[in-house]
Amino acid sequence: MLNELSEELVLHSIRVVGVNFDDDPYATSLEIADTLGIAFPTLRRNELEALGLAAPNVMPTTVILDPVGNVVGRLVGLQSRESILGKLVELGALDAS
Repeated sequence: MLNELSEELVLHSIRVVGVNFDDDPYATSLEIADTLGIAFPTLRRNELEALGLAAPNVMPTTVILDPVGNVVGRLVGLQSRESILGKLVELGALDAS
């Protein structure tokens, strides 16, 4: 679902990015993403921390950032396409259409 959502949202200049919170070497992170069929970019924990973001207390957590990197929304727990799109509409990042 996230692969499809990523393809849809990029048309609205919104990107889906995953985070691997295991301390795997970069090559291992890429292998895991490939094995799982993840087509969108993924970051490692240290890259997230370099952006000034801490690991969430609950996983999965969806964090929504504005274009300059400020956290503007957070969804805790497993999400659906509809819940993510609804939050983006609520935040004004997408039209309700």
